Amino acid sequence: MNSRRIVIIVVFLLAFLTGVNFVVFPALGTAFTDMALFGLSPSQFGNLFIPQVICIIISCLGAPFLVNKWGPKMILMIGIMLMLTSTGTLWLLHFFLAERALLFPLLLILVTFTGTGFGLAITTLNPLAASLFEKENSSAILILQFLVGLGTSTSPLMMNLIGNVKNWMYVPGIIFVVVSIAFMIFLFLKIEKGTFFELPQHFRIPGKLWIFFAAIILYGCIEGTFGSFGGIILKNKGLDNNKASLGLSLFWGGIALNRLLFGILTKKLDLSSFFLVSPLCVGILLLLLLVAPNIHILLLMMFLIGFFMGSIFPGSIGWGTVEFPTYSVVVSGFLMAANQMGIGIVTNILGHFSGYISTILWVLIAFTLVICGLFFYLKRGSSIKDAF
Repeated sequence: MNSRRIVIIVVFLLAFLTGVNFVVFPALGTAFTDMALFGLSPSQFGNLFIPQVICIIISCLGAPFLVNKWGPKMILMIGIMLMLTSTGTLWLLHFFLAERALLFPLLLILVTFTGTGFGLAITTLNPLAASLFEKENSSAILILQFLVGLGTSTSPLMMNLIGNVKNWMYVPGIIFVVVSIAFMIFLFLKIEKGTFFELPQHFRIPGKLWIFFAAIILYGCIEGTFGSFGGIILKNKGLDNNKASLGLSLFWGGIALNRLLFGILTKKLDLSSFFLVSPLCVGILLLLLLVAPNIHILLLMMFLIGFFMGSIFPGSIGWGTVEFPTYSVVVSGFLMAANQMGIGIVTNILGHFSGYISTILWVLIAFTLVICGLFFYLKRGSSIKDAF
């Protein structure tokens, strides 16, 4: 199966399924903390994701060099197989729930497999999608990231559809079967290494790529704050639990909608100016959330914050891919790692400062201004018009 159309369909399908597979552990949080099932304490459940974040960062940074040596198909295969191993073993654990002493150590091992597999897979998928649309690199990456995000929202939905937490094993079971089918189809595809994935003989990370790296760490801090503590922020502003949960869903929905629209419209319109001022728009919305929180428009503001954040991360990967074509896999790996660093930093720090919502929002506003300034600095003499 060497048809370009088939390769495109399978690659983007794998992006969606990678997102689904990635969030299987957080989606099963109620099962892990249920005393009748896994019986993890809240602190154990939180600590479960520390090795996952570390493994994602390491694998994202290492993937460019592995792809350069063995090609994108081999590294993507390894990444998917690691995630499948983790998900399949997780399903098997429902036969061994009586072995309480072993469950937490086993889960730690499984999340390292998931984190490593995700880092290898997503770092390879970004430039692979871009290579299939050589004149529309950014558009391809934005749509791919939209599908990854759509996938991450599906696993929790599956848990809700299953209903009874005692049926938790159906979630990893279904995911394992579906991803395995897509993986077997992928094995028959012919994907050449090509020059797109080769690193220069004299490897040196471009100076401007470090600026992208810094900007995306700050972006990751903002995303991590709203992803992990958005509900707490909204409840602090006066919303009840149900509306706070809805606000968090609207935030992620805004991100997804922006990536989809940006991916489609960037083929027809020059969206470079919109991209450059998006961090500033996020900062203005955060300021409104801070100084004039109207309880009646908080949900709309959450959607708009997500919407203006949507293109910043995948757009940076697309812009960097156009800017540094000989380092396309490095761009993907470095910026994926930067995003995870930002999220990891915030997730582990903010729990100690949940009573300082106003201070946190002021810090995030400062971050948006720095990101905007870094983007305008990078714009000078750049190829941003070719990216958007």
